[in-house]
Amino acid sequence: AMLAGFLTDLLAAMGRTPPEPVDNVARTIAKIVNSEDDGESQMDQQLAPGVRILKLSPAVTGFPAWSRNEDYADGDEDLDRGHADWLVPEGATNQTPRILYCHGGGYEQYSPQDVYRPTTTRLAKATGMPILAFDYRLAPEYRYPAQLEDAVQAFEWIAQNGPDGPGAASAIFLAGDSAGGGLALALAVELRDHPVEGAAVAGISVVSPETDLTCSGESYTSRRWDGDGPARDPMFREEDPVEESLEAIHNLIGEPGTEGAIEPTACRLSPLHSELHGLPTTQIHVGDAEVMLSDSTNFTEKARRAGSPVECTVWPRMW
Repeated sequence: AMLAGFLTDLLAAMGRTPPEPVDNVARTIAKIVNSEDDGESQMDQQLAPGVRILKLSPAVTGFPAWSRNEDYADGDEDLDRGHADWLVPEGATNQTPRILYCHGGGYEQYSPQDVYRPTTTRLAKATGMPILAFDYRLAPEYRYPAQLEDAVQAFEWIAQNGPDGPGAASAIFLAGDSAGGGLALALAVELRDHPVEGAAVAGISVVSPETDLTCSGESYTSRRWDGDGPARDPMFREEDPVEESLEAIHNLIGEPGTEGAIEPTACRLSPLHSELHGLPTTQIHVGDAEVMLSDSTNFTEKARRAGSPVECTVWPRMW
């Protein structure tokens, strides 16, 4: 602050106007709304240095080998899915606590190997813990409960296998974002009710988790994009964020009234509607401008009423 003041005074003495401070939030919003892919092509793709990436095939892990059908495949890599990533920072061994990471994408997009490696390598470096990012099956080809089944299998595997090979975990943390954050919370609820012998969740850290498949939270209205910059969510720019979200949700659990459809309040991937007692220590991070803000705050309030140690940090001007 002292240096900034000195430079401002110096420029004024020279008869020059100090430059306006850069508003990176506004710059990012502009990139999103002016791009054809919501800014995905402009995302930072730099990997954290010093983190080894070990790609594990389904033949190694036993995870489901699957493929996308031609209507949803973006390339040849989508014809060979089910590969997990170990992201291993310097100094991590089988004795280091492990993190199981659930990627986001609305249960319809992405994998551990595409846009997520910059996130997972940086998280591994920051925590010093090895991360297993698994490639759970996606909708619409695979409907619920495939995603939760894959998460349970991944937890069972990481409990007995580390980056150096077979070996019991000293501790396992869950992490994820968006739909993956909701999957991590749903997995915690599932493991509370159906424990894995010899393993337990030590803690959870999620970002902007999707917890309410009814999309009935207040923020679906109050944070709807109207061109009002950082107070609203630029990622949901359709007229009705609820309608926009429900299309993907119906691909996941079925259209209401159709054969085999599941009520969103009865789906474990809608953990807000589960009993939330007995959860491990959990931290949630969410932006104040997010359409899904209520998914985080409502989950936190309900979990805390049930006695679970859940904390939520709401970041201003973020989504």
